[in-house]
Amino acid sequence: MLRASGIEWDLRNVDYYESYDEFDLQVQRQREGDSIACYLVQIGEITESIKIIQQALEGML
Repeated sequence: MLRASGIEWDLRNVDYYESYDEFDLQVQRQREGDSIACYLVQIGEITESIKIIQQALEGML
């Protein structure tokens, strides 16, 4: 709900646990704060997860 309300907060960027600081990732957020905004944030998170997986695989090569 925070990111669907425009607040740019992500534990991976705040706490830097594991190796997330080595990946290029964007915090997904919307400003509307409604259920559609939550849905759009979740869809954005899926695409960001795919980007992280691709970066991790490239790092293994």
